Amino acid sequence: MKHTDVFSWTGSIFGTIFTALQTNEIMQYISLALTILSTLFAIAFTIYKWYKKATEDGNITKDEIEELEEDLKDVLDDKEKEDKK
Repeated sequence: MKHTDVFSWTGSIFGTIFTALQTNEIMQYISLALTILSTLFAIAFTIYKWYKKATEDGNITKDEIEELEEDLKDVLDDKEKEDKK
């Protein structure tokens, strides 16, 4: 009997058990990462749409900046409502 085989199997068994016990934490981290990515994507897409629309005439006015602020606030409020569900 080789000792390395026993230690290898024992290590694999403990690793599997500990991974199974930590699955909830892993899923929480994945969920957090996806939430952050989706929020960043929503913000970036909102800014992109605003910038494309705002630069059509070659100028960015104060009203257009205020519109961006409102749009971003709406995006963040929507995300906050989704998180509370």
